[in-house]
Amino acid sequence: MRGVPPVPRLPYFLLVGLTLVSFGGPFAMLVVVRGGPGAGWPPDRAVEWVVIGLVFTSAVALFLACVSLGWWYPGLRRSRERARR
Repeated sequence: MRGVPPVPRLPYFLLVGLTLVSFGGPFAMLVVVRGGPGAGWPPDRAVEWVVIGLVFTSAVALFLACVSLGWWYPGLRRSRERARR
């Protein structure tokens, strides 16, 4: 009888990161945009644009990593190959 293979942790880390960015990112953007001399839209400081860009970029990157995980993560491929045997 075979034991259950250990579950890879990277998918969970990616999912937790995506959750944090999805829920915390808008609050971070709001705090940064409201902190400038002009508390409205559009942002007038470079820091505001950098934070907005980082939040969007990290959200898209983590989303794409979560969606394409089965293609590039070897831990998932190995466990599928074992299941087919």
